[in-house]
Amino acid sequence: MKYEIIRLKNGDEIVGMVNEVGDTLEITLPMTCHLSKVSNTETLATFIPYSPLSSDSMLFINIDNVLHVSEMNAQFIPFYDEASARWLTMVEEGNIPLSNKITIDPKEYLHKALDSILDGSENNYEIDEEDIRLFEEAVRDDEFMGSFDTPIDPKKIH
Repeated sequence: MKYEIIRLKNGDEIVGMVNEVGDTLEITLPMTCHLSKVSNTETLATFIPYSPLSSDSMLFINIDNVLHVSEMNAQFIPFYDEASARWLTMVEEGNIPLSNKITIDPKEYLHKALDSILDGSENNYEIDEEDIRLFEEAVRDDEFMGSFDTPIDPKKIH
């Protein structure tokens, strides 16, 4: 088994421990990875289960559905291992923390996040005048502010 990244013909990208058996790729603990810029010098790698509603730890893909296969960068392997081990433990023990309730108002969350960024109390973000100008333009945009006014249906699972 090798740590690899599988790009499917439909555009999905899956990371995991891969074993090729005939015309099939067996992917153990398949996950997706999202990279987010945290600061000018740091990037956050977030690993998410590829099929979070499944209790299967293996994914089998016909090689005909694969566009590209490449080795995972060694720098990401410890993060993948930690995330996949945590996920497997939660699935096996049946203790995935679930909720169908929104616990914080989006406007309140946005204000708290901006306050912490601007006063530097919790983060070391580097914000320049251009960032502030672009944010202020976005806040003035009716579509942006309108998105927070949408009523939340308690019968709907989001």
